[in-house]
Amino acid sequence: MKDLNIEFANFVCHVGERNLLESYLDFVHPAFFNKHERHYGESRCFFYNPQLLEVIYGAEDESIPFVFGRLVKDTFLEREQVYLDGELKDDPTALQNSPSSIFILSLKDHQLFFIKEHKFAPSLDTFRACIERFISEERDALIEDIYQAEKEKYEFRGKTGRKKTKKDLNVTYGKPEVNIIPLSSDADIEEFIKSFKVIDKISLDLVTPNNESDSNPFFESWRKKKKTIPNSKSTVTFSKDKKSLPPSPVADLAKEAADDRNILLKVVGKDIHDDKLVGTNESFKLTVPLGEHDDDPILLTKKVYERFQDLVKDGIVRGPRITDIEKVKEKIKYLLDIIKR
Repeated sequence: MKDLNIEFANFVCHVGERNLLESYLDFVHPAFFNKHERHYGESRCFFYNPQLLEVIYGAEDESIPFVFGRLVKDTFLEREQVYLDGELKDDPTALQNSPSSIFILSLKDHQLFFIKEHKFAPSLDTFRACIERFISEERDALIEDIYQAEKEKYEFRGKTGRKKTKKDLNVTYGKPEVNIIPLSSDADIEEFIKSFKVIDKISLDLVTPNNESDSNPFFESWRKKKKTIPNSKSTVTFSKDKKSLPPSPVADLAKEAADDRNILLKVVGKDIHDDKLVGTNESFKLTVPLGEHDDDPILLTKKVYERFQDLVKDGIVRGPRITDIEKVKEKIKYLLDIIKR
């Protein structure tokens, strides 16, 4: 059996002002299930056999919905020559290669669990690019459908009155934005910060959460200010003056940002060889061995989710602080009822 690892991340999705659950029926669900493909060069990426699962978990036997599937990168590996019998020989050939990664997305607390199954398997960043592209395609299709319907109504009325323009619809259905923020442990962050000889700056890029409460009064006030300026991005940067930024306060700030789960970090400096060193959430992400597992999607999902909950109980990572969990449960029940019809 292969030695596979689980990567843990926070999945933050907005379509305009709508968060993950508010945009799920119109955009996110079809983005997973409508057989989209993302092409670049000789490669294509797509979701294979996505499933909406309900897994029973916890002492209260709660039913939690997950989107389970595989992200496949279908490509061709090409070569032009080989070294045989002490000589270089022309031998052009191409071999199809389709490595995959398992993704498991919890709709209750928007946790994303990612397992690379093969060498050269698609990464979390590839997953983010794909799902954002597919949501965009669903949004564009909906806007086109509404526009054509409005156009028909306008012509039926003898071209009187006002019809909605595509510009109007683009405002109503804002552009999608997906951020995938890998979860980190304090130990991982401290170890990475120690690798810097000089820290030039640390930047914090604020991400609007799905439905989580803030973990820090500064971040809370920062987000409130951001809401007063629609369609804005907000970044705070701490830069060195002459000497390096002190590693201990930088590590503490990075830990607080990681604990918030909705901040993109970037640390820039030099390593012991005076080479440029850049760290992001990806640099100190938490991974744990999957161990023995069952190929059954429900059993695998349950095992991965239990592993995540164990990390939360042990204080290695912080679990999501959902603002109104009962409201979230009601919304999920409504979504599932619609989908099952």
